[in-house]
Amino acid sequence: MYELVKLLHLAAAIVWMGGMTFMLFALRPAAALALEGQPRARLMVEVWRRFFGAVAVSVLLLFLTGMNLYTTGFRAVKAATGSGSVPLGWNLMLGLGLLMFAIFGHIFFAGFAKFKRRVAAGEWAEAAQSAAMIQKLVMLNFALGWLAIAAVRLVR
Repeated sequence: MYELVKLLHLAAAIVWMGGMTFMLFALRPAAALALEGQPRARLMVEVWRRFFGAVAVSVLLLFLTGMNLYTTGFRAVKAATGSGSVPLGWNLMLGLGLLMFAIFGHIFFAGFAKFKRRVAAGEWAEAAQSAAMIQKLVMLNFALGWLAIAAVRLVR
């Protein structure tokens, strides 16, 4: 069961990190070159709606599997050593993951909601500002994701 939980955790992280990679380094730059502002904004509403839906599922899976892995690991360490001291990397990954979840919540419930409203209202300059903020926050989450991966693999 532990291995299945780890696999689900890894798969959810791959979906999220891979989606951010695609969006940041392929989709948005290509859309900016190929499309004018209004069609690009309409495209991003549809792309982000789908992507953020997948991320919401990934976040839920990451939280549930992460908590399971953390508590299972904590119990195993305590049983083996008598101490409940887990590796620092685990704590760093947990903290970074919770921060990433909060940032995603802000992106989705504030930034994306505002972006959709502005596109629907034809407020193109304001929609571009909202898109730029989403881009910055996704870039921040992307960097935090790599830090979380590095922490759990490199910090003992």
